[in-house]
Amino acid sequence: MNTAIDLPRVTIATHDYNRLMSVAAMEHNRRRPNREFLMSELRRASLCHPDALPDDVVSTNAKVTYRIDGGRPNAHVLVHPQDLLWPGAELSVLTPLGIALLGLRVGDRMPFRTGQDGPLHEVVVEDVQFRLLPDDAEPARNGPDPSGAGHGNSREDLERRLDDALMETFPASDPVSVIVCGRS
Repeated sequence: MNTAIDLPRVTIATHDYNRLMSVAAMEHNRRRPNREFLMSELRRASLCHPDALPDDVVSTNAKVTYRIDGGRPNAHVLVHPQDLLWPGAELSVLTPLGIALLGLRVGDRMPFRTGQDGPLHEVVVEDVQFRLLPDDAEPARNGPDPSGAGHGNSREDLERRLDDALMETFPASDPVSVIVCGRS
């Protein structure tokens, strides 16, 4: 992105960086319009081990609340396109908005364009509420929950927490939640 605007710092977990660099390398032959924006963000990113990533940094598998151009707040789980499960509740990290959000901290502002000649927009990160474990992480299965609060890392606990977060994002009164969560 060629602007005279001071861009915020970007921190990306190494597993996201590696996966996105692979995608960008494969996209080289296809000349996708978002590839250059993705590459510019990856080049300027500070890398971090996933376990050391601060809680207020947007990463894939995190629910992020944001505003575009000062509009109403939106909340989505940022995911890789191959991992999309709940259309409407998730946002692909390979969209211009997804690329702009990746690696930002709460309070950061980032300019982005939705198309090569499209208008310049600004996204502001308001909150990062949770981060799911990546698929390659091994959650503790049937192990004791040290907190005693029922928030373990078993697959069932993670699925329950994701369902709770999606219901918070898309309440039952919201017709999207019926489509997204399959609840009536």
